[in-house]
Amino acid sequence: METKTGRQVDLHTHTIASDGTLTPRELVVLAKKTGLAAVAITDHDTVAGLPEGLAAGKELGVQVIPGVEISTDEEGREIHIVGLFLRPDCRELLEFLESRKQERVRRNARMLERLAELGMPVAPEEVEPGAGGLLTRTHVAAALARKGWADTPVEALEKYLIPGKPGWVEKHSPRPAACAEIIHQAGGLAFLAHLDRIHKGAKADSLRIARQVLTTAPLDGLEARYATYTPDWEQSADHLAEEMGLLRSGGSDFHGAAKSNQLGTPFIPESWLSPLQSLLAH
Repeated sequence: METKTGRQVDLHTHTIASDGTLTPRELVVLAKKTGLAAVAITDHDTVAGLPEGLAAGKELGVQVIPGVEISTDEEGREIHIVGLFLRPDCRELLEFLESRKQERVRRNARMLERLAELGMPVAPEEVEPGAGGLLTRTHVAAALARKGWADTPVEALEKYLIPGKPGWVEKHSPRPAACAEIIHQAGGLAFLAHLDRIHKGAKADSLRIARQVLTTAPLDGLEARYATYTPDWEQSADHLAEEMGLLRSGGSDFHGAAKSNQLGTPFIPESWLSPLQSLLAH
């Protein structure tokens, strides 16, 4: 069991480059105020926020780890892969992320069509994308809230834009193996994110799918700590990592005001970085 002493890190955060509410610099400033030794910027399907974040890290003395979070599909379940320590200028990575951006454009257009059919028209220009031009469900949800169809963006997401709700549109996502290979091409490490969200409320099925992904895709590790893990989930994640000989990562999934998740929670010791950096050195 890890003791909650010493410096800590947060290896899963978002900025306005995707669907967070802080600029990359603001995130790094908050990381310094929070006392973090390192913070990974892992925006959805984009590395647009990394130059600003890396520059702020050098200025403020906070290690900023370049990363990304990519949505994939396994058995019809949305599986997120977090890449850490990658080269943000890797051509193959940038081409892959551009293809994901175009898929988001297609999906969001269909989402707006569906919402209009439900009597909640939102014009494309009313959806304000992130700083990197990336459109996500969070931005659509914010537009719905501004127009009065929900009190908050979070309520709009839960009422209309998650699987099983009337505004949901399926993604055309790559398989986890393809995503991991792209992250490796960019010199990074690939981690299976938030195991408890694979199939909410069905832990046995979530773990089965997680084990299947970790067996078939060239992933380096998994998130053994995450904002919504219970102690039981933490224990299961630790056991799975040990069983399969995988590295451990984790983080808050901080989005600023867009989510209640707090930067630096849960506690992840700085010592977790050493095995990650050792693997990269070989």
